[in-house]
Amino acid sequence: MPTFSGKFQYLNPDGTALQGGPCRLAFETDTLTLTPPSGAPLAFDLGDIDVFVAGDYELTLTLFTGKKILLNQFAKAFQNLCHDLLEAYRKRLLQCLLLEDLEEITRFDATVHLQSARSFTSPAELRLFKSNLAVLPTEATGLQWRLADIDAVSFDDASWTVTISSGEESLAVSKLGKRTEEFRERLTATQDEVVQRGAETVHGLFPFLDPDQFQQAVAIMTEGRAASLNRLRALHPKVDAALAANIVDQKLKPYYDALMAHVPAGNYYTGFKFLRADEDAATKNAHEEEAKAADAEEAKAAGAASEENADDSAIRDGSEEPCVLHWFFLPLSAQPGAALPDNLVAWEATSRSGRATYFFRLVPTEQAPELKDPAKAPALIESAVRQLNRAIVLLNFRREPIYLPDDSLQIQPRFRRYAIACRKLPELVRLRSSFLGRAIHTTPEAWQKQFEGYLTAH
Repeated sequence: MPTFSGKFQYLNPDGTALQGGPCRLAFETDTLTLTPPSGAPLAFDLGDIDVFVAGDYELTLTLFTGKKILLNQFAKAFQNLCHDLLEAYRKRLLQCLLLEDLEEITRFDATVHLQSARSFTSPAELRLFKSNLAVLPTEATGLQWRLADIDAVSFDDASWTVTISSGEESLAVSKLGKRTEEFRERLTATQDEVVQRGAETVHGLFPFLDPDQFQQAVAIMTEGRAASLNRLRALHPKVDAALAANIVDQKLKPYYDALMAHVPAGNYYTGFKFLRADEDAATKNAHEEEAKAADAEEAKAAGAASEENADDSAIRDGSEEPCVLHWFFLPLSAQPGAALPDNLVAWEATSRSGRATYFFRLVPTEQAPELKDPAKAPALIESAVRQLNRAIVLLNFRREPIYLPDDSLQIQPRFRRYAIACRKLPELVRLRSSFLGRAIHTTPEAWQKQFEGYLTAH
């Protein structure tokens, strides 16, 4: 554990001092501790740092509470302190952004300007992964973008700035120096690889599409995004049958069929994401053991958690020969044959890690009556599914951050990064607030009882 001696000040957001004086500073993989000669020590998670600013022999850490810690008079050790602590902070930030298990390609130092709901300009380290771009600024909270969500990458040779656009958001990357062209090329090449693999997946699902239909299908069904079956069905009438035949595991088909019986007008969504092929043997064993224990209620309760933990270790991006996870979002009505759904949507993974059906509200309760308005319902459903899908993909399909209660996230150290992720990823907050519960895939009969409970409640 690195240990440094110097002075500190602990300040309120208004700049008034709470504590200060000589201290010993130590940090581990996720915790920083300040110990003064007298008085209580100060300790916090490195993920609680929102802003990390190194000046001339003074380091300012702004916490998520708005309070600040000023560190100075560390003598010759100051440079080592800044370097080592920044590395530890960035590593923890990646964990809290739920990116630590992705395969990294390369890193770049730059200045970034984000234009979005929150805008900032800051020096930053950019880490390019096979499926994501992590932006780790020193003067703002970090963020990530999925490569599949990037709409355009442009270059301004006058300012030597690479601009990345996604929807209404944009990220201008400058001060890359000699690595400017390398950054643009590596980013676009990695993005192109994602697009190419996605196209191959879509072709495997729908080999009967002609070239024109295929181009339209690839635009609709990109890696990591939920695609509307209404739009895909307009290209060819066989898409529903092809999905049922090609991506629904036979063991999961009873659950899929039961859900589909409650989908109004066939209005549902499908998506896929690349996963690592080298699934751990321990994960496979955990799935097998859970299946054996599923008959007993107590075993089901314990097995549900082990199932989710197993999925957490299994779903990782970036192998040479990626496997594919397929899933559906199914807006549901309590009565088969209804024209519009109730305020209920099921998320069902139908390949590899499908161990439970997850149920969510489509919209906040006060907005639910609008789902019965044929003029408003389609746009509401589309927006709700898009938000739910984005959140689940940002989680890299971890289940624990969805279903664990707030107390578990706050109290148990091993889940602390998920509590911090809720602060840094607003999509996760919305996902958790929408979550209603899950029905475990034990037996179709036991699952059906749980499913009916969600239907009657909505």
